[in-house]
Amino acid sequence: MKICIFPNDPIKAYFEKGEIKNCYYNPDNLFDEVHFISLTKNDIEESRVQKLVGTANMKIHSVGEISLINRNKEIKKIFKIVEEIKPDVLRSYNPLLEGWLAAKCAKKFNIPLFVSLHTQYDHNRQLAKKNNLKKYLAMKYTEKFIEPFVLQTANKITIIYKIIQPYVTKHSSKNPELLHNKVDCDRFANGIPIDTISQPLILSVGNLISVKNHELLIKAMKGIDGKLLIIGNGELYSKLNALIIDYGVQHKVNIEKSVPHEKIQNYYKSAKIFALAYNTEVESLPMPVMEAMATGLPIVIPFPKKGYSEGLEETVLFSENNVLAFTNNIKKLLESEILMGKYSKKSLEKAKEFDISKIEHKESEIYSKLIRGIKD
Repeated sequence: MKICIFPNDPIKAYFEKGEIKNCYYNPDNLFDEVHFISLTKNDIEESRVQKLVGTANMKIHSVGEISLINRNKEIKKIFKIVEEIKPDVLRSYNPLLEGWLAAKCAKKFNIPLFVSLHTQYDHNRQLAKKNNLKKYLAMKYTEKFIEPFVLQTANKITIIYKIIQPYVTKHSSKNPELLHNKVDCDRFANGIPIDTISQPLILSVGNLISVKNHELLIKAMKGIDGKLLIIGNGELYSKLNALIIDYGVQHKVNIEKSVPHEKIQNYYKSAKIFALAYNTEVESLPMPVMEAMATGLPIVIPFPKKGYSEGLEETVLFSENNVLAFTNNIKKLLESEILMGKYSKKSLEKAKEFDISKIEHKESEIYSKLIRGIKD
C-alpha cells in the first residue's frame, strides 16, 4: 500500500530540530511506500530520515516553493506526481496550503483524504491580529477560501486535543475524532539521568513562541531555589535570553535550542518538575506534557479552558497562568517529597492512555478504514 503525505514543513526541518521519530508517518508499518510532497527545492536525503517511515520505501518529492499566490499555477505539477504515485490515501497535517494541495488531489483522483489538526486556528488568527497584521490578513484569506474547502473535502478529520473541535464544527459539517499525540512510554520511563545537570531542575520544552509563554517561567525563577532548562528554538530566542539577563537569573536559567529526539528522554529523567505556561485557548495537552507524564514527572501547567481539561484534573498541578501562582506551585512541589511522589505516580498512570502502541494502532485503523472505503 502507498500513502502520499503533505507535511507541514520540509522533512529537513524536523531533522534539524531533532524530531525524527520512529514510524511517525507509518503507524504499525502499514504502508509499503511513503511519499512526501515537500514544498522546498532540495529536501534531505531519504536515508538520513528513514526511521520516520519504518520499513517502507521512502521518497521525498521536492517540488520547490509554493505559496497561496502561485498555488493554482503549481498544482498541475503536484497532480502529475500524485498520478504517478497512485497512492491509496492522502494525508495532511493542516487545513492551510498543504491541506489545500492534498484536497485538490483528493478531488481530482478520488483518493481518500485524512486531515489531522494540531492547533486552534481561529484563536491563532486572533493572536495574529494583535501581533502580526500581515499574517492575520493571510489567515483571514485562508479562513474564507482555503480552510473550509480542506475540511469539507476530508474523509476523516482528527484533532489532538478537544480545544480544536469548535474550530472544525464552525468551518465544516464534519465531526472530528479525538486522536491524541503518541508517546513512547517505555523510552521516557527508562531515560538515563545526566549527572552534569545542576539540581533541582525544572524542565520546560516547547518552541520559543508567544503561545508557550516561556517568559512567565523565566520571571518565576527569580523566587525559586533551583535551575530552569528550556529546550526549544524559535523567534523569541534572543528576546528570552535578554530577559534572562534583565531579571538577573542567568545563573538559574538556560535555553538549549535543540536536543536530538533519541536523547530527549535523558533530559526529562534529569528533572524534578516539568512546567509549561502555555496559552490554553490554543492548546490543552501539548506533546512535552505527555512526555513528562511518561517520565513520571510532577507537572505544573495552567488551568484549562472550561470543558477542555483532557481528564488531567487528578494528574497535574493546575496553576493560575501568572508568575506568582507558578512560583508558588513549583515551590510547593520542591518542598514536599510526598507531594512530588503523588504527582509522579499520577503522571505514569495517565501516560498509559497515550502510549505509542495504542495511538499508532488507532491511527493505523483509520487508514485501513479509509482505504477500504468505510467512513464514520
